[in-house]
Amino acid sequence: MGRGHAVRAPALILLLSVLAPLSAEAGYRFEDGYYLGSASLLPDWADTLARVERERPLLKRCLADAGRCPPHLRGVRALLERIEDLSLDRQIRVINRYVNNRHYHGDQRGTVASALSNETITVPSRWSTLGEFMARGGDCEDYATSKYQLLRTLGVPAADLRVVVVLDRDSREHHAVLAVRRQDEDNAWLLDSDNQIHRGHPFSYRFIYALNETSIWDHELDADDWARMTPPQEPTEEAS
Repeated sequence: MGRGHAVRAPALILLLSVLAPLSAEAGYRFEDGYYLGSASLLPDWADTLARVERERPLLKRCLADAGRCPPHLRGVRALLERIEDLSLDRQIRVINRYVNNRHYHGDQRGTVASALSNETITVPSRWSTLGEFMARGGDCEDYATSKYQLLRTLGVPAADLRVVVVLDRDSREHHAVLAVRRQDEDNAWLLDSDNQIHRGHPFSYRFIYALNETSIWDHELDADDWARMTPPQEPTEEAS
């Protein structure tokens, strides 16, 4: 997944500036996705979650004792110590910049059929755990999942986090961002790999699907499509 940078004409820039307030109204909202089912629907994502669980004791030992911290996690330990007393807003901003400074490299992609439509969706061939990402860097979805794991380590509930896969119309490529629900705002914050935090809906992004450690949501279906189907029942509670 990559990013493109298109040069917009002055007239278009003016139009976007006029429409900017509308973007804030149409940002990413956790309530807008259609629940598809358990996170296990995507085997590669489920495998990543299993590796995250196996890695958790190592991270816990690292945070408790610097002497037992492997080299690739020492920066994580220093980061979390530095920001533990900051407000959540500040923690989010620091984590976004910290992860985005890691080495970027591309990854192979695959496609799978949507669970409820005839379209295919692009998925990573392998998502990274935080430790894997810190050791070798990664692609945009690895940036998003690493931010997810860092915020979970700080105690942010899984119900307030989603990795969102979008289609970037400018670059014509799929891309991933991390959505963080803010209880005092209508729209989630979207943490991007270029250090931006979008509070509205980036004009070039089309939301495709989202996931966290418990569930997957579809953003392509409209209300009529959904009404004609028999959707699974979404759990009333998610992992805390």
